[in-house]
Amino acid sequence: MKNTEHDKGYEAYIFSISEQVAQHLSGLSELSESIQQRPLTFNERSAVERNLQVLVEAAIGSSKHYLKKQNKPVPAEARANIERVYELLGITAPDINDMRGAIGMRNAIIHDYLNLDWRKIEPILKEKKYQLIADYIDKVTGALRG
Repeated sequence: MKNTEHDKGYEAYIFSISEQVAQHLSGLSELSESIQQRPLTFNERSAVERNLQVLVEAAIGSSKHYLKKQNKPVPAEARANIERVYELLGITAPDINDMRGAIGMRNAIIHDYLNLDWRKIEPILKEKKYQLIADYIDKVTGALRG
């Protein structure tokens, strides 16, 4: 089924997602270096939150596209999408609990921003745990290409 219009659509999607992920990873890497030297400003913390949100959204979006390509039902809940893709692809790394946590973090950033606990986000930046989200996206986009 290669070279169909649908497959070309996935290639454009994969290119776009890969470009966005690279930009946000670059921003997070820069901010990760900054936080090792000094506390981040309000605007820098906001940038971290936005970058993390976009990464998780990319993970959710690529999961939905993979499920559609496999002619599988696409659950309405983000967490269920990721869990289904883990099951179908047999993903063992990153650990599924890391991705569940990433989705929970994204939900907090979007829906509970007034009560967002920066102490929970700071270690993700300092320890570069955001790379786990990118690793997941790489696996799913690789499967979309396949």
